[in-house]
Amino acid sequence: MNSLDNIERLTKELKLLYFQSGDTVKAYAFKIFKELLHEIAPDTQSESESFAKQEIVCEMSEEYIQKNIDNITKLPNRISLVSDLVLLKEEAMLIILHVNQLNSLKELYGFEFTSELIFKKAQDLQRVMNHNEATLYNLNLQEFAVLVTNKNMFEKYFLILKHSILMANDYEEYDSNNYVHTDFTAGIAYGVQNIFHHADLVLQEALICKVNFKIYKSNLSEKELQKEKLHRLKVYKNALHTGNIIPYFQPIVDTKDNSVIKYEALARLETDNAEIITPCYFLDVTKEDKTFEYFTRQMMQKVFNIFSKNDVGISINLNYQNINSVTMVEYIKNRLEKYGGEGITFEILETEDILDYDIMEAFLKMVKTYGCKVSIDDFGSGYSNFTNIIKLHIDYIKIDGSLIEKINTDKNVKHMVQGLVVFAKNANIKTIAEFVSTQELADTVNEIGIDYMQGYFYGEPKSPEFYGLI
Repeated sequence: MNSLDNIERLTKELKLLYFQSGDTVKAYAFKIFKELLHEIAPDTQSESESFAKQEIVCEMSEEYIQKNIDNITKLPNRISLVSDLVLLKEEAMLIILHVNQLNSLKELYGFEFTSELIFKKAQDLQRVMNHNEATLYNLNLQEFAVLVTNKNMFEKYFLILKHSILMANDYEEYDSNNYVHTDFTAGIAYGVQNIFHHADLVLQEALICKVNFKIYKSNLSEKELQKEKLHRLKVYKNALHTGNIIPYFQPIVDTKDNSVIKYEALARLETDNAEIITPCYFLDVTKEDKTFEYFTRQMMQKVFNIFSKNDVGISINLNYQNINSVTMVEYIKNRLEKYGGEGITFEILETEDILDYDIMEAFLKMVKTYGCKVSIDDFGSGYSNFTNIIKLHIDYIKIDGSLIEKINTDKNVKHMVQGLVVFAKNANIKTIAEFVSTQELADTVNEIGIDYMQGYFYGEPKSPEFYGLI
C-alpha cells in the first residue's frame, strides 16, 4: 500500500472518529491526523501525493469544520448535505424531518431552551440510526435530514421512520410544572437527481395536509410526474372557469352548550362528474399557476352570497399572499362595503412566509373597521409568534388539530395545550379546538377551558344545503 492509499485510509478513519465524537476527541483526532500524515509521507515528492496532502489537511482544518458542522447539534449541516448529494452516483433515500411546534416553544421558553431541545432531538435520532448505514444532518433549527445510500437499507429506515421517529411522544421538562411536546413531519424522496427538492416538496404537502409523512412518487419518471401535475392543473382550471370552486361548511360550537356559533368555509373543487376534491389535490398548482387570487375571489364571492342570506357567522381563510396583494385587499374591502363585516371572521394562517407584519397589521385594522373578527389558524403548529399575536389584537386562536388529537393520550401535549390556553386567556383571546372527533376529546377540551370546538364529532365539512345555509 503506497502513502497515498494510507492517507486515504487514515482520512476515512479519522473523519469517522471526528463526526462520532465529542469536542475533546474531535480536537485529538485532528491533531493526530496531522501528525500521522507527516509520518506517512514526510518526503513526498510526487505532485499527486503533495496535492492529496494539501487537500486533506484543508478538509480537516478548523475552517472546514466551522463551515460544514452545525454549532448546536455538532452534526453535518445543510452545506455538507448538498456536497454529499452532488457526489451521488446511485439511487439514495433522503428523509427531511420537520420539528413541529418549535417556533411556538421558542417564543414561550426562549432560544437557549429550544437549542437544548434540538440537541437532545439530535441525540435521540442518532440512537435509532447506525452511522455506517445512514448519515444524519441538521439543516437548520427546525429541520433534520437523513441520507441513506445503501439500497438494502431503504426499507429498514422507512420502518424506523414510521414506527420509531414519527411515533415517538417526546417531551422535555421546562420546569417542575411544565413539559413541552414536539414531534416530526417527514418528506421522503428516492433517486439521484433533485432528491432534496423532491423531499422538501412532499414535506410541504404533508404539512399542508396535516399528515405525518409523504413520499415523492419516485416510481414515476419526471415526464410522468409532469403529466400527472398537468392533469391536476387541467382539472383545477376547468373547475375555476366553470365556477366549480365551491364552499363547504363545518360548524364551530360553544363548549358550554354545543350551540353552533359560526361555520368555517372550506374550499372544495367539484369535477365534471360531480366528484368533490379537497385542496390537497390542487392547492400547489393554484399557486404555481398564478391564479390563486382568482381562486380566492371565486370562493369568497360564494361565501358572501351565502352570508348575505343567513343570520350566521362565517369564517373565511386567508394567507399572507392574499393580504400582500393590493388588488385582493381592495376586493375584500369592496365585499365588506357591500355585505358588511359583522359576523365575518378572517382566519389567517401564520407561517414563515410572512415577511412584513406591518402589512398584516394594516389589513387587520382595515377589516376590523367593518366589524370583522380575526383568528390565527393552526396555532401551536410551529410558526406561531406570540409577540405578534399580541401586537395584532387577535380575537381567536385556533389550536392546531395535531395537538388536540393527542390530549387524551399524551399528558405532555395536554400540558402544552393548557399553556396555550392560559396565554390566550391572559391576552383576552378566545380559543378554538380543531379535530374534535369524539366525546372523550370534547370532554377534555371543555375541562381545559377552551372556548369553542370544531371537528367531525360535531359535523363534517358539508355542502351549504346540508346545514340549511341556502
